[in-house]
Amino acid sequence: MVDSDGNCGFRAIAGLLDLGKNDWVQVRRDLLHELNNHKDEYVILYGSHERVEKLTHILLYFEDSPCFDCWMTMPDMGHLIASFYNVVLYHLSLQQCLTFIHLRSPLVTLADRREIAIGFVNGNHFVHMNAFLEAGHPVLFIAVLCQVHHHPCALEWENAYVSRVQQFKDNIGPSVATRETFDVVDID
Repeated sequence: MVDSDGNCGFRAIAGLLDLGKNDWVQVRRDLLHELNNHKDEYVILYGSHERVEKLTHILLYFEDSPCFDCWMTMPDMGHLIASFYNVVLYHLSLQQCLTFIHLRSPLVTLADRREIAIGFVNGNHFVHMNAFLEAGHPVLFIAVLCQVHHHPCALEWENAYVSRVQQFKDNIGPSVATRETFDVVDID
């Protein structure tokens, strides 16, 4: 169980990585380290210095019960989590289901791969979802920004999941978002 205190997203990641439930501060520090060490790459990925600064503001909050503007944000944090911890991260919610893959490392064998799943429920709480992962499970769509902004050495990550992504496509409804960003269309 993950405490509902505004740090729940960071607590859930800590738990999924076998850290202590109170190691949410370390997760914030690790993600801040990832963001700062690869800042130029993340400015390109997120599209602006302002977005990187907003994420920095979120990650710099190390107190209990943060206000809403310092909660974990998805899909933004998914890229940082997958890359820093070298995991495949599945993010599930009623509104959005995505897979995040490492942006800078070559594919590792299936036996060496670590997959973790986080769910966003009730519009305000992150929970562990690993209990629902079974061998060969369908794979959520790979985040578009992972596909576009990965290093050449990381290309095979996406290819390793093609058939399992197709399984997922065959089972979802039309109201589930399968991209991080959307084009705004003026219908006037």
